[in-house]
Order: sequence, then structure tokens, then C-alpha cells
Amino acid sequence: MTAVLTLLKHMQFARLFPFRAEIPAGAEEDIRLSRCRVLRGLNFFHFIPQVSGGPIACLCLMRNYPTYGVMLCGAVLLLLVLYNICFYMIPTEKLVGSRQAWILKGINFAFALCWATLPPVVFPYGDANDRVLVAGLMVGLTATTISLLPLTGIGEVIASILILSCCSALFEAWLIDHGIFYFYVAMEMAIYLFFVLSLTMAVRTLFTAFLVSRYSLEQRNSIVQLLLRNADDDTGDWLWETCASGSLRNVSASLASAFGNSREWLETRVFFDILSDLAGPAAFDADERTGLGRLRQCLDNRIFFRDIVVSGTLQGQQRFWSLSGRPVFQDRTFVGYRGVGTDVTQTHWAQESASFRARHDLLTGLPNRGAFLDDMETYLIEAARTGEAFALLNLDLDGFKQINDRHGHSAGDEMLRKVTVVLSRTLSERHRLYRFGGDEFMLLERQTTPAQASATASGLINALTNVPIRVGEGVRCAVGLSAGIVLSIGGSERVGSLLEASDLALYEAKSLGGHTHRFYNPELRTVAKRNRDLIRALPEALEKGDLGIVYQPFFNTQSQKLCGFEALIRWSHPEYGRVPPERIIQLAEEAGLIQKLGIYVMERACLFAREWEDGLVLSINVSVGQLEAPTFLKDTFRVLEKTGFPARCLQIEMTENIFMEPDAATFTLLSRLQSSGISIALDDFGKGFSSLGYLRFFPFSKIKLDGLFVRDMLRESRAASIVRAVVDLSIDLGVAVTAEGVESQEQLSYLKRLGCTEVQGYLLSRPLSPEDTRQFMATTPVVMEAS
Repeated sequence: MTAVLTLLKHMQFARLFPFRAEIPAGAEEDIRLSRCRVLRGLNFFHFIPQVSGGPIACLCLMRNYPTYGVMLCGAVLLLLVLYNICFYMIPTEKLVGSRQAWILKGINFAFALCWATLPPVVFPYGDANDRVLVAGLMVGLTATTISLLPLTGIGEVIASILILSCCSALFEAWLIDHGIFYFYVAMEMAIYLFFVLSLTMAVRTLFTAFLVSRYSLEQRNSIVQLLLRNADDDTGDWLWETCASGSLRNVSASLASAFGNSREWLETRVFFDILSDLAGPAAFDADERTGLGRLRQCLDNRIFFRDIVVSGTLQGQQRFWSLSGRPVFQDRTFVGYRGVGTDVTQTHWAQESASFRARHDLLTGLPNRGAFLDDMETYLIEAARTGEAFALLNLDLDGFKQINDRHGHSAGDEMLRKVTVVLSRTLSERHRLYRFGGDEFMLLERQTTPAQASATASGLINALTNVPIRVGEGVRCAVGLSAGIVLSIGGSERVGSLLEASDLALYEAKSLGGHTHRFYNPELRTVAKRNRDLIRALPEALEKGDLGIVYQPFFNTQSQKLCGFEALIRWSHPEYGRVPPERIIQLAEEAGLIQKLGIYVMERACLFAREWEDGLVLSINVSVGQLEAPTFLKDTFRVLEKTGFPARCLQIEMTENIFMEPDAATFTLLSRLQSSGISIALDDFGKGFSSLGYLRFFPFSKIKLDGLFVRDMLRESRAASIVRAVVDLSIDLGVAVTAEGVESQEQLSYLKRLGCTEVQGYLLSRPLSPEDTRQFMATTPVVMEAS
């Protein structure tokens, strides 16, 4: 024995096969976790020999050892199922170095005991095939103990049990036939066991050394990078270290400079307390969502953290530091923290500025669409938790497009800024206003009721209506507001659904003429589908000529002779039936087809009116959208030339909406129409934005009195006074006046006494189809010189 030990000493066996690797302080936990992950990855190589060895042994032993073969196979498979259930139920980080790891070791020990029964039972009494089977299985099972390398000691135990079992089987065989061969094989097995155990421990040591080297390399790289940064540029990086109580130690000059105190003073202070003092009152509100709160949580639980940003006030300036740290353990005892700090003040402000620009509208300073979507996702979660009632108001300016078109985009931008100021003044802390894009705004109103939401919308609408807004060189611009409101309790809806609902409500408010608000109700979805279908069908109807025109006559009041006809658009949709004329106009404007529709009506009406008796007037309604088209004049004159209809017999009716933003271009347009011989009538006088001052400047040849006044004039004194005033005014100005909506003989007689020029209404005739119009003209006397 002495000679053997001397030989091993001269061979420097311990240097060739080291049996212990030093693990640096603080790295134990990282090394243990690495071993856990390796064990998880090697389980496949431990599983395959076990799951295949049992059935193979059972099949081969069935001939001579049927009962034992079945029992061995069943025991191995049962242990295998149990082992894998436990293995995958245990978290990866608990596979090594924990109490759960002893469960795995125990099951593997049971595996070894099961297989250890095979050599003594089969080898001494079996034939050559049985002995080859036993030898093969023992060699394979011994070799696969390498898969249990991360579980300290269990691989050696299993290998020892298997090889000692083989030795006992050889000894038992020698007792049977006294063959010297078994003695030599047993000696060889003992030597094999020595080398297996030695190599297993050596490989484990080398494996641990590899993990230690990798850990050390990562640590050195991080420190080298930090030192290189400090050497190359002044970024304000510094190392920090604490003891187990949290007090700083080994304070560097850069750390002292970062905190504005001496190294001696800092080494007597707790690191977190220093940061709390610099943070000031904000430290008392710190929770897990703030940087200081997250840092406190990590330090209290002794866990790794990276790039936690905390702030503090240093010499009157707010500073921001990014902190990373790692808990340090020695012999499983916590001894403190080590980490890196970086001054990221400039980076923080740059990121804050970029974030503000990304989430805010640069023109108005309001949060933008992206901020709205992010905030709403967060708020809906909170509302669902608290059950809070809220309202979403979709706000859209009325008349903003005209401001952009007439005064330029700079005036439009100025208008948006001033509108933002006006709207913001009417809001409280319960409100959050966003600019959604263009002239559209979104308003979130928290903790509200339907009555409060309605009052908010009315207040916003009145604020814009009552406050004069001037842009450019003091030009006063009239702008209104429409609002669509959707109410919710508990935030159960998705953001997209709320937006769609508020948009439908806004559309309803717009369809009523604007300057109002409407609440969402489910029926609006049906209306919206109907509108979408009609808008899609309108272009095809124009192309096919499915839109019809009817003609309503108007008469001289005194003689009741025919003066002319007003062309009115008609459309009967196959699914939705008759579409009102005003709705057709609105759909055409939404679809961008208003100019095309206007030309369609004018051309067809002029072609038909060529057949009329000379002197009859054709009156055509023109919307504001048509008048604002750049090619309106050119298209009008082209239609007259193409159809051969005389300009002096054409009358264009326009509503008072054109006066929302009167300017020189409007004057020029109307003057050119009048100079070409076309008459211009002011339709629905008194209904909208009427002002007597416009009659002084615009060349109107006729005023059309709205039918609402005619309907009520015989039973309401105020309506009668308005009718008398309008008729007297027209007489004084030398302008014809047409009274719409005459439905009774009493109304006609009253208007006749007042001196009204023309009348129009169901009393004298309803709108007529082209065929009925021809018959009507054949039986009705005509004024020779129409008014």
C-alpha cells in the first residue's frame, strides 16, 4: 500500500485530478443556479437508459426468470414515473442544494438498489446470454451516472452500488465453480470503481471550475467596461459597496463627488437613507412603482437589480442616477451589496423631452391620440376595479374647414390654439382633454352622471359660441362645436368600442346641423350602417342616372300665374326607400360628390327646361360645398352652353350658411353670376344666420321666406310680424320675396294683402315629375315676364 501511495505521489495524481474547486465569495448562488439549469438539461440522458433498460431486461429474462424480470421492470418504470413527476414539479432553482434535491437523490438511490439486484440474481446462475445482458446493462448504467453530475455525491453512490453488486455476483459465481477467472474480473472491477469515482469527482470539479471561471469573467468584463468608460469619458459612473446593515464602505472619490459629501461622512451612512434624504418629501410617497420604492424592495429582499433610476436634489439641481447591484454571500451568509451607479441626468431629460413630444400635440400642447389610447387602456383597468362612471366626449369644431380654406392654415393653427385655451378654461380636475387630430378633440370626464356630461358639453359649446375668436389681423371667425357622448360604468368596454360609439353620437349631432351634443344609443349603429350603405350606393346611382328630379312650381301672388319651377332632387334606394333631399346633399358632401351631384342636377334640369315656354324660371338649389368648389363658375357656364338654356331664366338658390364666413371671394362669385344674367335667391331667410346687413352688399334678386314663419303667421303674432317685416323690407329694397310652404287659402289671402311677390306650396301644387310638369304647364297660365 505504501508503494502505491508513493507511486501516486510521484505521478502528481492530485494535480492531474483536482477534487475541489474554490468558489469565490458571493458567487455560490450563481454557481448553484447554473448547476440547476445543467441538471434540467441532462435529464433526457438520464431518462433514456432507465426507460429502455427495464423492458429490455424483462424481455431477456422472461425465459429463465419471468417473475423477477416483471418485478424488476415494474419497479424501474414506477420509480421512473415518480422521479419525473417530482423532477418537473420542483422549480429549476430548487433542483440542487435544497431540501427538494434530497427527494431526487433518494429516488436515484432506489434506482441503484433495484438494478443492484440484477447481477447476484442472474449472473451466477445464468447462461452466456444472461451474463452478457447483465454486463451490458451494468456498464451502461454506470456510464450514465455522469448525467447526475450536478447532484453532488449521488453519481458516485450509484456507481459504487452497481459495481459492488457486480463484485458480489462474481464472488458468488466463484463459490459455485471456483473459477480463478472470476477473481481476476472482480479485481478489475475494483480498479474500475476506483477510476470511476476519481474521474467523476474530477469532472465535477472541472465543471464547477468552468462555472466559476465564467462567473469571474463576467464580473471582470463589467468592471473593465466601467473603468474604460471612466477613462474615456466623464459619464459620472461609480462603484458602490455596502455591508450587511446597508452602510456604505470602501467609498470611492467618484461616489463622494456624486453625492456631494466627504468619503468619511458617507461611510457612516446607510446607502438607502442617503438616497431618501436626497429625494426629499418624494421619499415618503415611494411605492413599488417608483424607482426608490423598487430599490427599497430589492434591498430588503436581497435580490439582484439593474438600471433602477432614482432622483434627488443636489446643490439645488435635480439629479438622476441609474443603479445596479448584486447581493454578496459568503458561506451562504449575506454580507452586503456591490454595484454600479451612473449619473443619467442628461439622458433622463432627453428621454422626458422625447416622450413628451411623442405623447403631446406640438401645436396645442394637449396630449395626442397616442397618449389618449395609452391612458384609456390604463384608466379602463382602474375603472373596472373601482366601478367608476365616466363619459367620453368626442368633440369636433363646426366651420373649421372654411377658416382653413379662406384664411390659410396659419389662421387655422391659431384658431386651434385659441380654441384649446377656451375649452381648457371650462374644465376641472375631473377632465382630461386630448387633441385627436385635425379639429377633433377627445374629452374624458371622470366620476360623472348623464346630467353632468350634458352640462359639460353644453358649457363647451356655449364657451365657443359666446367668446369672439379673432385670428390673423384681427379677423373674427365664427366657429362652433358638436359633441358625441358615450357613458360607461366600470370600464367594461374596449377603447375601440367607446371610440366608435362616441363617433356615432358625434355624427348624429353633426347631422342635426352641429352646435349641439347627442348621447350614444344602440340605434345609432343601425343608422350608421344605413349611412355607409347609402354613401357606397350614391356614386353608382349618379353614374346610372338613378337620381330623379321633380319640379315644384311657384306663382305670382296677385295673379296666381305660373312663374317657374324649383328643381328638387329625389332618390329612392332599393333597400331603404326614399331618401330626403337634405340627406342626399349631406351624403354627397361626406362622399366628396357634392360638385358632381350639383352638375348632375343642373344639367338634367336645364335640358328639360329648354322645352318650357319662354319666360319661365328654373330655380336650382346650390349648397355651400358647391359654391366653395374652385370650378363652380366654370362648370355652371359649361352646362348652360352645353344645354343651350338661357342664363336669364336660371335662378340659383343658396342658404344663409354662406354668410358664416363672408369674404371678398364670395362677393366676387355672386357678382359674376349676376353679371352673366343668372338670378340669385336667398333661401330660408330668417332660419339660420340671417343678418339684414348682408342684403346691403350681396346682389340678391329674391328672398325666399322660410315656410316655418308662413305656417305660424296666422296663429302667432311674432311670426306674423316677421312675415310683414320681411315683405316690407323686400319692397323697400326692390327685391322679390317668395313665401314657401303655403298650404291654405287663408295663408295665400294674407300674403296677397301684404304684397308678397310669389308663393310656393302644396295649396297650389306639389312637386311634379317631368311628365306631370308638361301637363301642368299646358293647363296653367304663365306670367309673361317672370319676377
